[in-house]
Amino acid sequence: MRYDDITDDQIAAFIDSDARGRQVPEETQRLRDAEEMLAAKDPHAALKFLEPLLRDHPDHPDVMLMAARAYFKSAQLNKALALTEKIVEDNPADFYARLLLGRTLQRLGRHDEARGHLRLVDEVTE
Repeated sequence: MRYDDITDDQIAAFIDSDARGRQVPEETQRLRDAEEMLAAKDPHAALKFLEPLLRDHPDHPDVMLMAARAYFKSAQLNKALALTEKIVEDNPADFYARLLLGRTLQRLGRHDEARGHLRLVDEVTE
């Protein structure tokens, strides 16, 4: 069956039937809950959701980035720094992590180190 042969009714039926029995994995729900807590400006609550993920999946990039954001927003800058440095080391093209690394270095008063990361992000986003 080609995609242009599929009707709107078939799509609606598929969504309705599939969504009823679908469970979101606990890890995914924890990440979503942590994101909501960050949006609500409660990084400490976000870290509570992330604790089991940090324990069980410490090297997962999504877990590390969410935790780094929460550490940054809760002024736990050395923890944010450790995670963002690892993320950027593992994936130098992760410019959000690089931005967070630069901002963390700035808040730690390490402006010369921050400048290189922030300049690279500015060049890419222009």
